[in-house]
Amino acid sequence: MDADEVLKGLARESVKQSENLRSAVRGLTLNALKGRELTLSEIKRVVRSVAEGVNMGATASKLDGERIFTEALAGMDEAVLKAVQANHLALQQLTAQGQSLRESHMQKALDELERLEDAFLSSVKDAAKQGSKQIKDQWAAVLQRTETTGTGTASQIEATLEEFGDRMHKAIKEQRRTALKATEAMAENFTTLASGILIGLTEGLQQGKKTK
Repeated sequence: MDADEVLKGLARESVKQSENLRSAVRGLTLNALKGRELTLSEIKRVVRSVAEGVNMGATASKLDGERIFTEALAGMDEAVLKAVQANHLALQQLTAQGQSLRESHMQKALDELERLEDAFLSSVKDAAKQGSKQIKDQWAAVLQRTETTGTGTASQIEATLEEFGDRMHKAIKEQRRTALKATEAMAENFTTLASGILIGLTEGLQQGKKTK
């Protein structure tokens, strides 16, 4: 069976069991993320599959829908937060090893982090569209509250981007300073060379005069 379908089934069962739904959703979301490449597209796929599974479980549940979606969203948020923390640590390790934030793969990682919260919430919204009107309305209420209070994922992303944004600016400044020093050195070399040539030309001219 397709991995996404398996994930939906697990999410649906989590709602049915209903005990500590938040923890259950966090666990299955994390396990799904650990089994895939930690890219923006894969995180979106996992979140959407889990949310669609929660929809199916909520349809058959007697529990209050808003409570189900609130706990499920909190569980997904905690799992995605861990993914952001993993990215943060990976960036720290790579920069400690001397890799520049100007390198393309480092820039891509920071760019994906910047887009992650929007991608996370938009995946949930896409899944909500697949449900009944009641499910759509319940998700809408939960998501509206979330947009007001913010997510743990957003806070961690902001902190990571702030830290590495500062490092990026410093790296750019250092690169500019190095380039400026190189330019100044080249200018000095050029003027020294030109002076030497001028001396040679002058001596040659004076020698020519003496010969005449």
